[in-house]
Amino acid sequence: MVQVKKKQIHQAIVDSAYDLFSARGYHSTTLQDVAELSGIGVSSLYSYFPSKLHLLYAVFEPWHKAEFAQLEKRVLRLKSPRDRLFAILLGLWRDIPIANIGLTNSLMEALASADPTQKKPVPLLKWTEEHLMKLLKDALPAKDAQPIDHDALSTLFIMAYDGFVINRRLNDLRDIERLSNAMCDLLLGPAGKR
Repeated sequence: MVQVKKKQIHQAIVDSAYDLFSARGYHSTTLQDVAELSGIGVSSLYSYFPSKLHLLYAVFEPWHKAEFAQLEKRVLRLKSPRDRLFAILLGLWRDIPIANIGLTNSLMEALASADPTQKKPVPLLKWTEEHLMKLLKDALPAKDAQPIDHDALSTLFIMAYDGFVINRRLNDLRDIERLSNAMCDLLLGPAGKR
């Protein structure tokens, strides 16, 4: 019986944090806010999550992985390398962030202000880069004369993702479709010249 209650409390904390981080952002959400919305005290919250950053990752990680799984499904339905690459870039740079821009911004806020001596709570960046690298390997044709460093590309694309999210927060929007087309041209050649 005690375990069931603990699972319910844990879920209430995660649900409350999801709502608050999505609506207010990381810095404007306090652990006191999360505890109150969850119906518990702050000291109880600490028995479930050692820090606000750990709580954010508990919220962000499953959401991010679900969004990435949807992107993978969309990409794998496409046939041409250009269509696949274009879908990857749009999905990563536009669709995933705007699916919950508040939550995505919360991650950027948290990472920008995190203690550099502390490790991230979970290796989500590594997971994302590995999954993105696999998508890129499936999307980009192998070239004997010019091999593609899929690992470096996945890192570059994640760095661009971070920048696009931060700039969107500041209402400095970019034409992601145009940028995605330009990247496809760089990696695959111009669309009409193959």
